[in-house]
Amino acid sequence: MDDNNKRRARLRSRVRQEVQTEYESARRLMEARDDYDPVWAYFLDLLMRPMDRNGLQAAVGRPVVEHLCNQAPYELFHAMGVHPLRMASGCFAAGRLSAGDFPVLMCPMLKAIVGMQRLRESSQTAPSARVVPTTCDWVVQYQQMTDADPEQTFFMELPHLRESERGQQRWLEQAYELVRFLESRMGVKLKRKALASSVQIFMRAWQAIGRLIEQRRAGRLPAVWFMAVANSFMLDPIEPWTEQLQRVLGHVDAHPSQAAGKGVFLAGSPILFPNFKLPLLIEAAGMTVLGDDLCTSERIWPGAVCPEENSFHGLLRALAERYHMACICPTFADNERRINTILGVLQRYPVRGVVHHVLKGCHPFDIDSFRLERQLKSAGIPFLRIETDYVEEDNRNIATRLEAFAEI
Repeated sequence: MDDNNKRRARLRSRVRQEVQTEYESARRLMEARDDYDPVWAYFLDLLMRPMDRNGLQAAVGRPVVEHLCNQAPYELFHAMGVHPLRMASGCFAAGRLSAGDFPVLMCPMLKAIVGMQRLRESSQTAPSARVVPTTCDWVVQYQQMTDADPEQTFFMELPHLRESERGQQRWLEQAYELVRFLESRMGVKLKRKALASSVQIFMRAWQAIGRLIEQRRAGRLPAVWFMAVANSFMLDPIEPWTEQLQRVLGHVDAHPSQAAGKGVFLAGSPILFPNFKLPLLIEAAGMTVLGDDLCTSERIWPGAVCPEENSFHGLLRALAERYHMACICPTFADNERRINTILGVLQRYPVRGVVHHVLKGCHPFDIDSFRLERQLKSAGIPFLRIETDYVEEDNRNIATRLEAFAEI
């Protein structure tokens, strides 16, 4: 082994230990909370095996398909007999393994994803396929970052003019293309009956999470526990995950938390375990996150599927509309709905301000934060923009700003 390979091997070994330490420390922090209950252990167990294709495939008994972003319909994967694994990581240590190959101001989530893949590549079976919705510029480059086989990768070309009839038709065509791609890769044919059954299975999960969101709005559930549940979505078969969610609802009904301090809405870039620093700092500043629009939290569930007819085309069209039209990602050019959604939450619930989270290098949320700030401040709504990374060195500065914001 030459010197370069030896150095890479040593770095990989160090990072692997750092990753394990980072996850274990985050779990201990959650378990040490006064509001910890064994009902949360199931979700923490899932979060401790991030991007683990082998473990997930063994748990679900289905081939695993990698995907990025929420636009690819989960029901469609389920009906095809495969299980989607969202490529996502909030691990700072994992990002060190890939940082030298990418720009300094690159999305830290993508750095962590690539780093985690490199850690696991020698021990993981290859994914059956990979689905990449073309949301932000970083995601579009994901195949090149990972040297993936282009024959295994399907790019869902996301129309960035969502409200146009042409854009909606184009997205429906992409849904059909996804079906054909998975059929060719998996050697199975998608049946209407299987798709209808999957829609109903996921509907039960959507209904349960809707109840949990309402508990959160009422200040009965701390943000970190809601995010732990959300981050664990699809890290187990949907049926037992939904059953455990029902147990959580029973626990929250019996042991509601008491919201303290100012209610705020958390907007912006994804937040992923083990990096829960911002919701924890908001909580420490005496505020309560009553809602969010994070694609790793509430925005995973944009609403129920409402087919006009129960035909194959009707079901697929309803899924395409749900995942496209209901999405409020700032990657869309026509995105007044995002601001209206946030304002709607502020009008209906005791939310007194907005904290906007921007990961360094996350350009869509960075740009959108300025327009959102202008409109919210013109409506007299306090707004605080927090730009950060996966590092902890800025914790004290962020805490000081949050404490001042809590006094407004």
